[in-house]
Amino acid sequence: MAGVLLMGCKTEKEPRRFLFLGHPYEWGTEDQVDPRLEAFGYEPYEAVWLGGDVCARTAKDPATMDYLDSVFNLERTHWALGNHDWDYGERENVLSRLPSPPYYTVWEDGFCLTVLNTNLFWPYPSTPPQENCADKMAQWQMVQNVADTISAATHWVILHHHALFSDLMVEPQGGDTLRTFNVNPTPFFTTCDSLSELTATWYPELVRVKQRGVEVVCIGGDFGMRAKQFEFQTPEGIWLLGSGINNTVSREYAPDYVTDFGPDHILELWYQEGRLEWAFVPLGGD
Repeated sequence: MAGVLLMGCKTEKEPRRFLFLGHPYEWGTEDQVDPRLEAFGYEPYEAVWLGGDVCARTAKDPATMDYLDSVFNLERTHWALGNHDWDYGERENVLSRLPSPPYYTVWEDGFCLTVLNTNLFWPYPSTPPQENCADKMAQWQMVQNVADTISAATHWVILHHHALFSDLMVEPQGGDTLRTFNVNPTPFFTTCDSLSELTATWYPELVRVKQRGVEVVCIGGDFGMRAKQFEFQTPEGIWLLGSGINNTVSREYAPDYVTDFGPDHILELWYQEGRLEWAFVPLGGD
């Protein structure tokens, strides 16, 4: 009888857990992350999603990537490069150690994950320079291809560094655009074409996917100076999330552009039976 009962019991599968970290570098250093992240326990997470600006000068010294590998195990990360990872040194120091290209899409057994390199974008109200045009176009074509072909996935998760669609983030009662990212550039050109403004060209592709029944979640990591966390759903149902830490900055000597000294939070996500949920969790030690 006991055997029959045991056979009839249904064991629910444990959720898959992911951790998103944005802007995690330690102020006053070029090659270190927040010390709290060095001591953090990553074992419960299937993967760590890095939202960029992992160190202040990530590309300056090749040894920095050895250090980051010891902290995060780079083979189990997805890394949306930030400007502090892309500039200030030799990019090849970073690119040669990444487990994947700087932009790509992978199937995650239930959902589709796209990692963008927003450093390729042009965040100024002027004609985009004719440089890196092949990479810019390839990244755009990747997004179009996902929008055209995604079907079995329950979600399309897009990791990025710089603000995406910040012109769509308005106060609930209307009025001013919410300025939550460290930098909210508009317009934002995605290719060498002067008609490639981000919201005008990319956002309709995301909406098209949402209309087919696939949830779209964008997660940005250029956070922590003006806001530690952000959650916004557009009228069309696209989720825009942001998370970043910043409290190793000296409050006494903090630059004027650092305005949020509230507790640092990290973003936890879990995926189970077609559901993707998330929560902003205090990092502690502030």
